[in-house]
Amino acid sequence: MKKAVEVRWWGHACIEIVYAGKRLMIDPHDGGSLGVGWNPPPSGPDFVLVTHEHYDHNAVEKVATSNTKVYREHVGKISLPPFEVEGVKVPHDEWGGKLRGEVVAYIVRVGDLHFVHLGDIGGRPSEETIEKLHGAHVVFAPAGGVYTLHPKQVLELAREIDANVLIPIHYWLPGIQLPLEPLDTLLRYAKKWRVVHHESNTIMLSLDELPAQPTILVLKPPTSSR
Repeated sequence: MKKAVEVRWWGHACIEIVYAGKRLMIDPHDGGSLGVGWNPPPSGPDFVLVTHEHYDHNAVEKVATSNTKVYREHVGKISLPPFEVEGVKVPHDEWGGKLRGEVVAYIVRVGDLHFVHLGDIGGRPSEETIEKLHGAHVVFAPAGGVYTLHPKQVLELAREIDANVLIPIHYWLPGIQLPLEPLDTLLRYAKKWRVVHHESNTIMLSLDELPAQPTILVLKPPTSSR
């Protein structure tokens, strides 16, 4: 049995996955441009993935060091031991990307777990992409709508790819100036989901402890970033 994987949420869309002493960060923000009282994520990850080049997702300069390997909108497979990563294109709007273009969703496999970060997905992916996303144990999904899928559609997609756990990201919180929906909007549509509120922005996850019932795992916003 492989050891647990640590997941850290640094606010907005920034997720960090830690395993075997290596840190992989997705979509770092710069803190201040989100709104009042927010700080950048901690610096020094081994790897950084950027889903798309919007200011609230691509603040690589705030976290990268000379040893950090950075991949921007990377499509295809790449081995970043202990992580195996695959980037797939998804639309940033409901018109197949005609309005806002495309973003890259990242599939990350590490230990026994299979993660998917959906970036700012705004429309239904192709059937080929859905097949690649299918089987995710944990999906990091935007819950704030407006620039992304409606929260109800997010839940439907998570069920379609058979995710055990949905961790909401990219929604309105006090101090954030972006016109996003609060988490309550997503939760109103989650009648068939178990909802668990975790009292930290970090959590250890292992395959044998994943819930059998589809679960929304709400991480607490990081106190170090607000």
